[in-house]
Amino acid sequence: MTESLKAGPEGGGKGHAFITGSGAVTPLGIGTENFWDASLHGKSGIGEITLFDPSPYPSHIAGECRDFDPADFMKKKDARRMDRYAQLGVAAGLQAVEDAGIAETIRQTPERVAIVMGSGIGGLSTWEREYEVLHEKGPGRVSPFLITMMVPNMAAGQLAIALGATGPTQCPILACATGGEAIAEGLELIRRGDADVVIAGSAEAPITPLSMAGFCAIRAISTRNDEPHRASRPFDSGRDGFAMSEGAGAVILESPEHAERRGATPTAAVSGYGRSTDAYHVTAPDTEGRGVERAMRLALEDSGVSAEEVGHVNAHATSTPTGDGPETKAISRLVPQAVVSGTKSMTGHSFGAVGSTEAIMCALALKHRVVPPTINLEELAEDCEPLTYATEATEIPDLKAAISNSMGFGGHNVVVVFAGVE
Repeated sequence: MTESLKAGPEGGGKGHAFITGSGAVTPLGIGTENFWDASLHGKSGIGEITLFDPSPYPSHIAGECRDFDPADFMKKKDARRMDRYAQLGVAAGLQAVEDAGIAETIRQTPERVAIVMGSGIGGLSTWEREYEVLHEKGPGRVSPFLITMMVPNMAAGQLAIALGATGPTQCPILACATGGEAIAEGLELIRRGDADVVIAGSAEAPITPLSMAGFCAIRAISTRNDEPHRASRPFDSGRDGFAMSEGAGAVILESPEHAERRGATPTAAVSGYGRSTDAYHVTAPDTEGRGVERAMRLALEDSGVSAEEVGHVNAHATSTPTGDGPETKAISRLVPQAVVSGTKSMTGHSFGAVGSTEAIMCALALKHRVVPPTINLEELAEDCEPLTYATEATEIPDLKAAISNSMGFGGHNVVVVFAGVE
């Protein structure tokens, strides 16, 4: 097994981890293969909300995981004791384990297997439902499973129970940057020698009445109700907000030694990460994108990859008037040669989960040397820099490194660098 980049130039970087499996539950499909195929074909997962009646709301659209049935991944009794976000997260984690063929390793050395499964919000639908029970029927009728279904660390806990993994368990909570943070923390566990294998990912199920009301109140969501498939349009002059969505993603990270010892075939390598905080505004990035640029620089330094080696950026690109422009400024200053994709145009914005699903996209882009498109980009907005935007699946034969940007409410920035392997 020979690396094409070794997570950076000879002598650079602080150590990497191989991605040897992945799992995805998204509005584009269940399973990595379905998710990736739909992405390359530029399909949209946005449609009319069916999880509740959206008619009183300004926005009626979201990206639902319509094909998801928890019974495909767990016993019905277990599913009833999990919030939807945890069901999604456990399903993605189990898929990743199967994809990597690592179940036997987990059984043999469970103490060397860690789980980092984050969520930006946690069990919101459970909280809303049980509050109604409290209000209408009194405290004696509130479910005894309320707390264990509501807390955001329970996807990690339930996945550990399902697999028997007894190594360290973490639950990053960093709003829309949660998924990137999970991948970064997974890499650190490998680097420190705390685990040989890490199941890293995140899950979110925010399509609920209260959540929708809150995001509508701050006018962050697209109201293009008559054309849901065209609602999410990063970088476009006609963008009017993001399309809310749900989902989960998980990857198997292995130390190079462990992956080689068991003869694994890596998809890509996680080479490094960078983090920063804007300290500017609770929902908007600073107008020049200095915070995410700093995180990008730190990520490249951590990985040992040079800016010139980056051929692809999976941008955070939420399709909001305040968010897209500053990020493009940061990209133009640091990696202007990179081909940029805004894949939330297809998946919508699943908040804490989306950094993990976009990490999977970066890994597969490196494996296949093709990057997914930004759909609905018809006219570049004046506030966005004239970069090379992929508006259809684009082959990059010499693609060696890619970065994924995640930017969360509160001004949190997490950038992860991925490298190709052969």
